[in-house]
Amino acid sequence: MNHHVSTYIECLPVEKREIAEQLRELIHQYVPDVEERFSFGLPFYHYHGMFCYITEVKEGIELSFCRGKDLVLAWPQLEMRGRAIVASLLMTRLKEIETQQVETLLLHAAEWNREARLSGKPMVQKKKAASLQKRP
Repeated sequence: MNHHVSTYIECLPVEKREIAEQLRELIHQYVPDVEERFSFGLPFYHYHGMFCYITEVKEGIELSFCRGKDLVLAWPQLEMRGRAIVASLLMTRLKEIETQQVETLLLHAAEWNREARLSGKPMVQKKKAASLQKRP
């Protein structure tokens, strides 16, 4: 486990720390080949590319999926919050990990990340060049 991630989690307030610790454990348990890093000042997890991250927000802890836009139809508890590709699940209490079906979500999200990567599906769709869109 990554030392910087451990430090980040240890510095959280008690309730948030418990949620983050449980999420970290579940990520490693349900996505065994995941690589834990400390990127952008956050615990980040890579599995066939950027997979998910944990972040403290005012209300609690968010588990955010980097390909979340592809998951929101199947997992309506995920929120885009105005973002283009990332969707998150907010947890304010430890018991919400179970009620929000985080274990199942992790399994499905990891499988999607693997499939998308192997098929070459980009995270962000590139827009056509502006010159092609402005035809006379």
